[in-house]
Amino acid sequence: MKKILLHSHNDYWCKRPLWDAIEYGCNMIEADIIYLNKKLMLSHSWRPFTFMCYGELEDTYLKPIHQYCNDNPEKELWMYVEYKDSNYKINDILYELFKKYAITNLHYTISAQNEKWYQKPRFKTAIKFYNTHKDELQLKWKTTELASEYEIKKVDLFPESIWHF
Repeated sequence: MKKILLHSHNDYWCKRPLWDAIEYGCNMIEADIIYLNKKLMLSHSWRPFTFMCYGELEDTYLKPIHQYCNDNPEKELWMYVEYKDSNYKINDILYELFKKYAITNLHYTISAQNEKWYQKPRFKTAIKFYNTHKDELQLKWKTTELASEYEIKKVDLFPESIWHF
C-alpha cells in the first residue's frame, strides 16, 4: 500500500498559510513562485492584470516548515514549488534556499506547466534547475516522480473570505 501525500494547493490564500494545511493533515505544501526585487515571491500568476503577491517563499514557508520539521522529526513533509515565472535568477535563489533549509524529513519537488505558449519559458527555467540540482538536492520533478511511491490527493484550502487580503 502506498503512502498518501495530501497536497495543499495554494494555501497561501488562507489567513494562516502552512499552518492551516498542516492542521488539515497536508504533508505536501505547494508554493507558486515568481522573481521580484531579488526575492522569490508567492504569486499564482505573472500575467498583466492578474498579478498579486502573497508573501515571500522563505518567510511564509521555508523558515517555518524547516522549524516544524526540526521540531517533529517523525513527520515527513514535501515542499512543492511551481515556477510561475521564467526569470533565470529564480534558480540561483532557490538553490541557496533549498540548501539553507535542508533537513532530512523535508523534501523538495518542483514543477512548471508547459502546455501553453506563455508557459514554455518558465518550464525551461524549471527543468534547467531540476537537471542541474536533482541529485545534489534529491529533487523530484512534479508529482509524476512521486506517483510510484505515493498516492497523491490534492486539496484546495479556501480562506474564510477570499477578500481578506
